Formats: sequence, structure tokens, C-alpha cells
Amino acid sequence: MNPFVSNPDDIPATDKYADVPFYGRYFPRPDDFRVDFQHVNSQSADSLQYWGSVVDLCNESVRIYPADEGGRDVFALGSIIVKSSHLHMIGDTQHTEIDYSYADANEVQAIGIAKSALRDVSVPDIYFAGKINGRQVLIQERLPGVGLTVAWPYLSRDQKESFKQQARKILRQLHTVKPTDGRQARSHVIQDPFILSNGRIHPLEGDILFSNTNTDPDMSFMHNDFTESNCIVNNDKIVGLVDWEMAGFFGWKTAGEVHRRIRTPQREHFANANLSEERLQDIMFWNDLYDDGMPEF
Repeated sequence: MNPFVSNPDDIPATDKYADVPFYGRYFPRPDDFRVDFQHVNSQSADSLQYWGSVVDLCNESVRIYPADEGGRDVFALGSIIVKSSHLHMIGDTQHTEIDYSYADANEVQAIGIAKSALRDVSVPDIYFAGKINGRQVLIQERLPGVGLTVAWPYLSRDQKESFKQQARKILRQLHTVKPTDGRQARSHVIQDPFILSNGRIHPLEGDILFSNTNTDPDMSFMHNDFTESNCIVNNDKIVGLVDWEMAGFFGWKTAGEVHRRIRTPQREHFANANLSEERLQDIMFWNDLYDDGMPEF
């Protein structure tokens, strides 16, 4: 199959994600849901009512990623992506929602920085970030194309290597952006004072990013979640990069350590899976993303 097919009508039943046709693929249609732009980034009473009505349209039929404990479901509603926990009861099921206010503020600011740094790669516009019925909701643009994870089984080795080289080029572009406020310690763009205790990041990631030696000689803007699923591709090109929640100012090696130890599969996880070495190498193909192409500083 063509790796870059995004029309759900053309996905074969044998595809790994055939049962969730909206996951990782977006083929814009004229009748797609689109936001009313008069309410974009507005917190007025009328706008909050409008965004509440948008959230109400998000049900299991358009859910593409169910929430982890305390997290938010992800919905693909026409031309937008919605992150919300509104389908989960709070209290009876002990679903205590993580505070995403800092995460969403971080994403908004990071996307603004990314737009100025990336020339040929799209990042999504944020349409709403705020609370609806007491829950933190993020609504953003849905980029056309196919997630690299979804395209992966249909790619040749050369195509996979090309995407890795493109990703390294994007990382180097982001790495040219330095903090302008004089900060010298590693941090997300918007610092979350509760980041080490609110469940948003793995404790190991907290140790890597915020250890006692919390400084890097090449402190630069990094996406910090550069997984295949966050790369939107089409016609052998990375055309979009999404999910900037974890972006911040870190060194190349620090972001690389998070990538290798947190974001990507570990060989030991497959010790009892009886997989061939070729299959293992394919599973871990993205692990060494930061191991080559590091800029001089």
C-alpha cells in the first residue's frame, strides 16, 4: 500500500490501524467540522459556551487515543484535534485529572517559537486552551497527512533512513533558537512548578532534565518528544510536527537521553518476545535520532 494514503476509505482491512481510521491519518473533506474563527483564543462567555458545544461533539466514535489514568482522551473531529477528559467521571471512578494548564500554556508558547524557526514544516495552530466545566481542554488544528508511525510498515529501509535524516535537520533548526530571557537552567518554555510531582512526566525524565547539574553548554529550543507518531508525513517528506507539550530549552545531549530512555522502545522490553534481530532493529530504528548530526557549539 502507498504509505501516504490518508483517505480512510482507501485503508485496507489488514492495516494495523484499520479499526481506528482517524488515528494518524487526515484527509480533509469539504464537509469536515471546522471551528468558528470568531471564537479562536477567546475566553468570553459566548466563546466558552461555543467551545463547550464543540467538546460535546467529541464521543467514542471520534476518539483516537484513550486517556491514561488522570489524562485526557484525544479526539479527531473533522479539521481539529481535541484533548479533553469530559467522558470520564471524576470522583466515582477516582479519575483525578492531572493539571494540564501549564502543559497547554507551554504548547501555545512553544508553537509560537517553532513557527519562527521551521521553514518547511507545519505546526498546528491552537484554537482554544482553557477550562470547560472545570476541565482543562486543548483544541488545535489537525494537520493533513499521515503519522510516521502509521506509514512505517509500508516504508522501505531507504525511506525510513531519509525520514531520520529529515528529522535531524529539523532538530538542528530548532537547536539554533536560544533562550532570550537569560535562563541558564534547563526548563520547559513555561515552567510548571509542580512538574516533578503532578504525574505529567516519568520520574526518570525528571531526574534527567532537572538533576542537580541542571545546565547545558548548548541550551537551545528542543521539541523533546520527537517520536514517529508526532511526525506528519506525505510524499516522502516530514510536512508537520505536533505535540509540543514537552518542548523547552535543553541541550542536545540531554534531549537525546530523554529520547533514548523515555520516548523510544528499549531492547530489554522484548527479551521474551522471540523476535528476529532484524525486527528488533526496525522497532528501535528511531532510538539513535540524536546520535548523529549534533551541531557544534
